[in-house]
Amino acid sequence: MIELPPHWPYTALALFGLGLGTSLAVSFLARTLDQGRYAWQQALRRRLDVPVDRPITELRWATRVLLLVLWGGLGYALLRLWGLDELGARFVDGLFGTGVQIAGTTVVPGKLILGSLAFLVLVTFTRWFKRKLERDWLPLTRLEPSVRMSVATLYGYAAFVVAALVGLSAAGLDLSKVAIVAGALSVGIGFGLQNIVNNFVSGLILLFERPVRLGDYIKVGSSEGFVRRIRIRSTELENADRVSVMVPNSVLLGAELQNWNYRDTLGRVVVAVSVAYGSQPEQVRDLLLGLAGEHPLIVQDGERPDVRGPAVLFTAMGDSGLIFELRANVRDIYSRGNVASDLRYSIYAALRRHGIEIPFPQQDVWLRNAPAPAPAPAPATITDKAGSSPTAPPDLRR
Repeated sequence: MIELPPHWPYTALALFGLGLGTSLAVSFLARTLDQGRYAWQQALRRRLDVPVDRPITELRWATRVLLLVLWGGLGYALLRLWGLDELGARFVDGLFGTGVQIAGTTVVPGKLILGSLAFLVLVTFTRWFKRKLERDWLPLTRLEPSVRMSVATLYGYAAFVVAALVGLSAAGLDLSKVAIVAGALSVGIGFGLQNIVNNFVSGLILLFERPVRLGDYIKVGSSEGFVRRIRIRSTELENADRVSVMVPNSVLLGAELQNWNYRDTLGRVVVAVSVAYGSQPEQVRDLLLGLAGEHPLIVQDGERPDVRGPAVLFTAMGDSGLIFELRANVRDIYSRGNVASDLRYSIYAALRRHGIEIPFPQQDVWLRNAPAPAPAPAPATITDKAGSSPTAPPDLRR
């Protein structure tokens, strides 16, 4: 029979109070650090490069692991204070050595705790290192923004895999057995998750081949917008309404993709103009070219050897008027809509100022070989029996 010391209730109560107070203090510090309540915590968050409104997700798991370690250590200390060294040794051996048997499987709680703690520390470090790499260190190089994002993204996924392997190894899991199980399940997983695998491989191709880069304006299917982020599974687009659209990477590679600024930022604007019949085409052409030459965002002749200046095409003689097209290259494709609007304002004012009429749809109807209208019937007459001259018909309204 185990003999406890005479003051064991007080010892147990003191250790319990110490554990409870420490647990409350750790939870309070974790909660306030997650919120950035105090100045030193805000400075620490800035040091770790954590945004102001972003919670530290790893902090919750780290707090739980610390609490498990705390209460386990207090339990071992309580056994030592009671003089139960042999029981404490068995407790430590069961916690970190032999473990416990659960459904025929040996589970070592201490190794699981250490593996979880190692995984959390490595994941936190890799996320911090990735943010520093993407925001502070890579911008110092001459790499393009899309290349910098590809390097940071690939590093993040590779570091996460390494952290997971280190955590599993520290938890005492045999990685060779994991490989055997993964090989046995690979066929079933391949069929069940083929869409995810397809998007994953497509994401790697996008990161290496770079047909889509950060900041490009693309259109694929019914979705279009600026590329804000390229992930392994999907690509984030931001449309004109500032709505984020997640497009699977396999769609970007399998569908027809329009990248408006893949080679440069130049774009083209086309403005259709219709004038009434009787207008002088040469006058309209010179007027449109003059307006295009005055706009500061339109590339003029001679500015770039590979880009033509504004041009006016006489495209058609329509039903209601003469149709022209003003075609010009703009310096920034994102300002294409504003340039087209400015040109329409200027063209409308210039046409009115020079007395050139803008037609409206109208039709003339001609009737050919139509049957002649029937003659109007002659007014009726009344004769008497004696054959006297006709008289006007009586007024029947009386």
